[in-house]
Amino acid sequence: MLQRWLVVIIGLPLLLAALLLCPDWVTVIVVCGIAAAAAYELLHTAGKKMPKCVYAFTILAAVAQEWVIYDAHTWQFYDSYQSVGMIRILCVPLALVTALFFVAVKDYGTPNAMPFADVATAMMGGTVFPMMYSAIFLLRMDGLYGKMYVLLPFCVAFLGDSFAMYGGMLFGKRKMAPAVSPHKTWAGSVAGLIGSALGLVLWGVVARMWLGYEPNYLNLVLAGLVTNAIGQLGDLAMSLIKREAGVKDYSHIFLTHGGMLDRFDSTLFITPWIYLFVCAGML
Repeated sequence: MLQRWLVVIIGLPLLLAALLLCPDWVTVIVVCGIAAAAAYELLHTAGKKMPKCVYAFTILAAVAQEWVIYDAHTWQFYDSYQSVGMIRILCVPLALVTALFFVAVKDYGTPNAMPFADVATAMMGGTVFPMMYSAIFLLRMDGLYGKMYVLLPFCVAFLGDSFAMYGGMLFGKRKMAPAVSPHKTWAGSVAGLIGSALGLVLWGVVARMWLGYEPNYLNLVLAGLVTNAIGQLGDLAMSLIKREAGVKDYSHIFLTHGGMLDRFDSTLFITPWIYLFVCAGML
């Protein structure tokens, strides 16, 4: 219990300081750390015969993917070529998939052969997860409301999880997905939806007082409901991987709180959808 409180007391203020008080490149560094840790945890948990070089390739790709997305202006190969953005985004995935299949083909037929499932796992950890996590700093980089937008996915995740926990404790009887997550109930799920919707309404009130943001409360409620539902799927998805691997936690980075994918599992799924809501002008 003491370790849990230490993680909350120390970790939460540091996260808020990085997101709100520092330049946006500090948020990028934080996201790089999250993506690198998540890549390692995924390989360590879901991998079957992962060579050490694949760990290196995947973690480097995860970090590089974040910086490619952030530092777009340094990649202008051809000023007149309209697909520069697509080329830029594809560089890291192309390099990683080439390296992974080189290793897979080189070792095929040997005792150390890497199966295709491991290739797919590494691609997920090295490119897909970093792209999803990159929405954190993309929200932070908004010129007007970035310091508030970046809090949206955490409001959805943390308040939704809190309401879900207490709702499940008080009213939970019917299990939601017992084979994947035995403690999740339908009552907790509904409570989580309500908690996220209320959390975004509260976010809108604070954003209006702090930055003069003009909230559309109906859209905030809608975004809270939709992204919480997607976040619950993300939570179950990460639990599914652990169940297949037969482990309780991805790692112990956060001591008794587990690893990066234990703490930032729903956020992984929530953040890109929040970013889409913002880009669509709904938030």
